[in-house]
Amino acid sequence: MQYIAIKQKEQNGEMVFVVNAIPLKNKNQSVVQKIPHPLGSDILTYKTLDEAKEAISLAGFSYILPDGKNEIKSEPVVIQSKSAQDIDNLIYETIRAKINSSNSNVCAAAVSAICEFSTEETFNILFEKIGEENDLIRKNAISGICRYGRILTDRIIEACQSSNWIAKNSAISCISQLAESDNIEFEKFISPLITLCDDANPIVQANAIATLAQIYQVSKRKK
Repeated sequence: MQYIAIKQKEQNGEMVFVVNAIPLKNKNQSVVQKIPHPLGSDILTYKTLDEAKEAISLAGFSYILPDGKNEIKSEPVVIQSKSAQDIDNLIYETIRAKINSSNSNVCAAAVSAICEFSTEETFNILFEKIGEENDLIRKNAISGICRYGRILTDRIIEACQSSNWIAKNSAISCISQLAESDNIEFEKFISPLITLCDDANPIVQANAIATLAQIYQVSKRKK
């Protein structure tokens, strides 16, 4: 560890503090700055002891006080970084706060982003948003549900019984997208789809019929 001695002397009738320094020059060899250094042949003068100590610390050295005592430069306080869990919570809550944004693009982006977190609250949000009239929000929610596929099978079947025809139609779209997945028990969807073929809404009926035919084709190929 290198030390720089702080010397006290009288200058122009005042007591000042002097430390060794080296000059820093530019390409024209003009001195642009001086910094404290134990091997310096130049000097820097400070009005107070604290100023001298701070300059030496900033230069990366420790110092010897005028009375001969050694002091180590103070280490900066290290702010403990947040734990991984804290960061996860911060990101989740930031995204969660935008889920019901009045701007449909912001809301859709939040729905897509929150899919990164496989929590029960996330699943509740996704099934809530498949009933949205906005096409992008709804599609992002459907995509999120399909991402988790098998573990949400029962929730998809439950959504087929929603009083909201848009949510029912979205649930059928989820089934259609999952039909080709190898880890999905597509047989579970047959009964709900048959029921939806008689739905009061003709759009739901048409989608259910097409998806039922799709599942039939898949089942034939897998036999």
